[in-house]
Amino acid sequence: MQTVMQPGEVESPRGDIPFLFLPLRDDLFASRARRFRQLAENHALGGFLRLMGQLAESQQQVIDAFPAQPAPSPSYLEECARGGFPPLGVFGWQRDPTWRDGLRRLLESMVGKQLPKPAGVACARLERCGEDELERFATGLLSQDFAGVPPEAVPFVAGALQIYWTAMARTLTGRQLPRLEPANLCPVCGSPPVAAVVKSDGGQDGLRYLCCSLCSSQWHMVRAICSNCDASKGITYFGIDGQPGPVSAESCSQCHSYLKIIKLEESPGADPQADDLATLAIDLLLEREGCRRGGANLQFHPGSL
Repeated sequence: MQTVMQPGEVESPRGDIPFLFLPLRDDLFASRARRFRQLAENHALGGFLRLMGQLAESQQQVIDAFPAQPAPSPSYLEECARGGFPPLGVFGWQRDPTWRDGLRRLLESMVGKQLPKPAGVACARLERCGEDELERFATGLLSQDFAGVPPEAVPFVAGALQIYWTAMARTLTGRQLPRLEPANLCPVCGSPPVAAVVKSDGGQDGLRYLCCSLCSSQWHMVRAICSNCDASKGITYFGIDGQPGPVSAESCSQCHSYLKIIKLEESPGADPQADDLATLAIDLLLEREGCRRGGANLQFHPGSL
């Protein structure tokens, strides 16, 4: 099904709108794991969603014990602000080898769970990989070049990178970061969004925030404007007939891109990462319509669609 947003139907301007929310929740990954388990109930992809829930549980265990990361220096942050660069940009910031330690702990945690055979094989293979190979996988994922990354390894490598960048994002507490150009990239790490959420509480009720696919930061973008090209006309919303839920896809007739949008009022416990993977049917629908995804889910190999 589809609905069309008419020109001019954008959110009303309001007072002091917070631009950025850093991923400060202590239970970020635990909450995501709960959402995966909930979504797996009676779902055609239940086995996959339960595996991703197990992975999120392990991510929570690893980040709880993750070593404190040094914050970027004030002078570096000022330089980034002047130049309009994300301070933790995936290619501007030199990622620390501790991300690989996080991957090792993540794999160790997964070994103790009852995993599907392909997932167990993938974990065992990653444990045998050398540093150079792991870094090559990481670079491929962060640049969205999946060609050289084994599909079965994608969720685990991406999971470790999410742990590291989330830990780093938390060091920026209280920092004012500028909006980037293009505005659909995370102002913290420069990654694309996995989805958008429409807030339902506090002073942000009804506001749209894009959700980073890597560090889980959220930044404000006015609704009913294409997050990819800023067009305000020809915005169409797609969903699956007979499958009600909080997730739809906002598609743009100008640039033919789309991004999923989640209304938290309809499902307060929704999680951008989990709800995106539970609605892959929408991606298939939009592909048939000739649209391309305007964001990314780093834990899912696009060739699997």
